[in-house]
This record gives sequence, C-alpha cells and structure tokens, in this order.
Amino acid sequence: MLLKLLNTTKINSKISLQISSKAVQYLFVFIISLFLNTLIFSSAQAQNYSTSNKKAITLYEKASEAFKIRKFEEGMNLLQKAIAKAPEFAEAHYLLARNYQMTGKYEPMLFHYEQTVLNSPNNASYVGAYYTLAGEQLKKGNYQKAKIYAQAFLRFDQQIKSFDKECERIIACADFSLEGMKKPLNFSPKMLAKNINKDSVLQYFPILSADQNMLIFTARANKNGSDENMYLSEKMPNGEWSNPKSLSENINSVTNEGTCSISADGRVLVFTACSGRKGYGSCDLYISERVGNDWSEPKNLGANINSVSWESQPSLSADGKMLYFVSERKKGNDIYVSRLDDEGNWSVAENLGATINTQGSEMSPFIHVNGRTLYFASNGRVGYGDYDLYYSNYENGTWSEPQNLGYPINNNESQISLFITIDGKKGYYADEKTQGNKNLYSKIMEFDMPPEISLKQKSNYVSGTIYNAKTKEKISANVDLLNILQNVREYSVVSDMKTGSYLIVLTQGAEYALEVHKKGFAFKSLTFNYVDKTAESLVPINVDIYLEPIATGVKFILNNIFFESAKYDIKDKSKSELDELIRFMQENETISGEISGHTDNIGDDKANIELSLKRAKNVYDYLIKNGIEAKRLKFKGYGKTQPNKPNDTEENRKANRRIEFKVL
Repeated sequence: MLLKLLNTTKINSKISLQISSKAVQYLFVFIISLFLNTLIFSSAQAQNYSTSNKKAITLYEKASEAFKIRKFEEGMNLLQKAIAKAPEFAEAHYLLARNYQMTGKYEPMLFHYEQTVLNSPNNASYVGAYYTLAGEQLKKGNYQKAKIYAQAFLRFDQQIKSFDKECERIIACADFSLEGMKKPLNFSPKMLAKNINKDSVLQYFPILSADQNMLIFTARANKNGSDENMYLSEKMPNGEWSNPKSLSENINSVTNEGTCSISADGRVLVFTACSGRKGYGSCDLYISERVGNDWSEPKNLGANINSVSWESQPSLSADGKMLYFVSERKKGNDIYVSRLDDEGNWSVAENLGATINTQGSEMSPFIHVNGRTLYFASNGRVGYGDYDLYYSNYENGTWSEPQNLGYPINNNESQISLFITIDGKKGYYADEKTQGNKNLYSKIMEFDMPPEISLKQKSNYVSGTIYNAKTKEKISANVDLLNILQNVREYSVVSDMKTGSYLIVLTQGAEYALEVHKKGFAFKSLTFNYVDKTAESLVPINVDIYLEPIATGVKFILNNIFFESAKYDIKDKSKSELDELIRFMQENETISGEISGHTDNIGDDKANIELSLKRAKNVYDYLIKNGIEAKRLKFKGYGKTQPNKPNDTEENRKANRRIEFKVL
C-alpha cells in the first residue's frame, strides 16, 4: 500500500514512481517508528525525567503543550532550549527527533535519536529510536553501528515479532556487508556521453538491442517534472551515440510512458503507461511492434497481465514470447511471468514463487537474452543496504537460489535496474542520487562486467535479410531456432515484412537448427553447434537467406539430419529437422517430393550408393510413419555422383554428405 500511495503519478526510476527510494525508505521507517512510538509514548509521559534541571523540564513541558495545539516551530525551539540547559535530557532529545522525522529533516533526527539512547540506554520507552537508528545506519553504510543498534533493539521484549525479524535481518546484512567489502569486485563505471546524459534531465532504465546499436531509455525533461518519455539513440559508424530523439509519436504522449523492454531483434516493445490510456489499474503494460521504422499504435496487454493493481518494469525474452514484470497485486512487489502462445495470446501471469520473491519487494527484473539468467532488485534479502541486485539461473526447470552481485556494484544505497549485453561483457544502469525527497541527478552508466559474476552461458546472434530467391524481393518469413539435442523450439520470430530483416540469439551449450519457412516456399535450414563454443569465439554472424518459391525441380538441403559415420540409422537429434519437413509437407498439401541421399567420394562406389539409399529410405519411413502419404514421396540414393562441392577438403566432403528434398 505504501508504494501504491507514492507511485501514482510517475513511472520509472527509483527517484520516481517505480521505486521506494530515499523518500519511500524514510517514510517506511517513519511509519514503523511512529507505530512503535505510539505503543510506548504514553508510558514515556508517566516516567521520571532523565534530568533534574527544573528549567529544562519546564521548557520541555511547554514544548509538549505547544505540539498539542500544533505550534510545531515554537515547540521545537523550546526543546532546543531545554537541551541547551540539560544536554543529558533524553526525553527532550527523543521528542525533538520525532518532530524532525515528521518534517523530513533526517540528519538532525538521527543526531537526537542517538543522544536519546546514549543518555538513556536501558529505557524501553525509546525502543523505536533503536529501530530507526538501526535501519538508517544500514542505509548509510555504517554497518557496525547498524548492528549495534539492532542488537540493542532485540534486548527489549517486543509484542510484534516482525520488528525483531527486521532487526535480525539488519544484523545479518551488516555481517554480510563487512565480509563482502573485504573482496571488492573490479568495478569502474563510466558515464555515457553528454548528449545522452543531460545535466538538466533525469535519464534512467537503459536497454539495448542485441546488436548493441540501439539504446532506449526513459527520461524526464526536468528534475521536478512528472512527464516521462522514452528516447532512442543509435550507434553511429564512429562508435558514438547519436543525439537522442523521441522514440515515437505513437508511443510518447503528454502523460507518462517509460520503463520499456525490447525483443532482441528490436521489433517488439513493451512499456509502462500510468495515465491517459485505457487501462485496468494505476499503471499498465502496453505493447507496440515495429514494421520498418514505424511503431504501431500501442495496445494494452490485457487482463491476463494487467490488474487493478500497479504493473510495471517489463522484461521481454529475446524472441518476445515471455514477459517478466513487477506487480503489487499481493503485499509488496513481486515478479510475475506470462507466456505468448502460438495464437498470439498472453497466458495468465504467474508469480515466480518463493525462490525469487520474498516478503519484501522485488523490482526491475531483467531476463538476459540467453533466456536463462534473471537479474532483479530486492530489499527482502540479506545485502548491503536497501535494494540490492541479484541474479538467478534457470536450471532443470527451476530457478537457482539468487546470488548477490557483490560489492561495490551493490552498496549501502539502493541499486535498482541493470542491463547486461548479449555477450555478457558490458553492463548498463542509472546512477541516481537523491536528498530526502529531492532528485539531484540521474545518469546512465556503462561498466565492464567483473569476471567473478560473468554469465555462465553467453550469447551472440545470427542476423540478416530474407529474400525471395526468384524476385530478390525482401519478404517476411518465420524463423525458428531449435535446440536439437533437447528437441525444443527455443525461439521463434518473424522477419520484418518491409525490410526482411531478422535477428535470433544463439547461446553457449546447445546445438541449434535454424529453420526458415514460409508457405509457398521451400524451407531453409542452417546448423550451429554451440556445445563447445568458447566465449572468445562468440561473434555475430550475418547470413542472408534466399527462399525458393515452390516449383518443380526446386531442391533444398536438410542440414540437420545426422547419421553415424558409414551408418544409416538416424540420430535422435535429427528429429527437429524431420518434424520441420513434416510441417513443410503439411503446409503445402499439393506437393510431392524426392528424398535423396548423397555421400562424399571416400570408399567403394557401390557401398556409397547403398549407404545413401538406406539413409534416404529411413527419412522416407519417418515421414510416412508420421502421417505423410506414401504417394507424395519417393526416395533415392546417389552416392558420390552429385557432389555440391569438390571433394578436395574435409569441409567440402562433409558438405557433400547430405540429405536433399526435391519438389517433383
């Protein structure tokens, strides 16, 4: 409820709607402290004063009367005079600290709370002071002090155990932080160029396309303004970022838009809007798609994702088919996930569960393009202060126990958002500074990822343009990435209908088939073996693809059908390609074809003919067994008689050992 009250007009950074920053932190502590003080303040009035100075006592009592009739400035002046006459006057320090807390003057608040407990360390009436001091010293990074105050709080018998648990967490955080600071990471962030980071503007939540040529971020035109919009900057040939421009007139409006996420190919955008659009709650998620250079009119993602509560901070998977986001539909903020089905419908959002979400708040999820590593912020775990950054890996169908990114990426201040590039080499975040409720600055930063927290599985991408091989026209086609060792489709995208461009992510640890298909065209398959790929060898790949319109005599190679050397039994990892061939036959019901086997020139000619025939026959049998009519298929073995390339190198001979499909 607290975040909801604060987050109704802005959307994006920890200095605006999305995050409980210093203002939220102090307000939370303030509410807790007032609650504790309400429990014990009446007993404080009945106790004997901690000073015998009658003039100081008289001033204190006059101050109490002034507060009752809402003469706050007069009351605080009287308390200052009382303390001047009796510096040991705990009651005066305590009442003055509470009033500084209510007026947002946190440094004098801390001083007078400290003087309270210093002068009256065993008085249970001041337990709220210990609680406030413990939390505030943790936020300041004074870990030893925070631990001492939290331990002091626990000496008193409290009725509400949640306060005890929070102080136990503060102690654990202090110990964790003191130990972690002994092993700092090599962390040297640098501010992006001045044309990105303007002094009079707040800019935050940066994201990049997979090729790292497009930067999108959220900004407010001035530090005190509320209108937030998204801006685009592109990498120029000289490596510099272009001057930012509004992302799109279709997306930015006079109200608030921001905290966006984009698919790896830069063609699907999900963002947050909080007013001015038809929605379900205080802030909703919307989607827009790019065709050529134009973004479509945004659409609300619907009731399966949005609710009457606050939804924000989306993160799309590389292919745009999984969406992680934050919602406060339960106590605090939790991370949820929704999946896009083959019919284009988003599933009912699911809570990521207790491994990721805590009793505190989780914020700003970022799913890396490898689809396996989730970064997020949390204030409900042991860490260095309030919000820290954590990561978890998806392994064997479950999320691993989240790990703190470590010091000094995390420190006593709130760390909220993080973006990691496709190759895992660079990180981007916003360095945001506040003072009480005032925003001082927010700048986008870049840093090299320390090796100690580098991604387990790094990625690169294959991209290019898809053409009609006959007309050379750029066309839209389906591009599927299949993990052939697990026989699962990992990504599925559609090339741009205007530019024909596509981009798809390849990640270490898998063997892939890239299948490109469009009804009325012969499909194309490529193979990428990333099982033993090293990080050093991960470089972007450019492949333009030409699809042949279906016509008699058109042939295409089935690059992902595999056999043991000199054998004809089909390997299990060929199933993905075989199923794609079945799909092709089903989509194009009128065609028939010949499956042909081919070998290199090594070995006996007759044996090669026999081997190629048996391999073709096994492919034929698989298709028949899986519903393709026998009358639509033939098979034949050609041995070495139809080489694709000269048999003069092992690489060429490997290319000649193949299965082909010819349209009859």
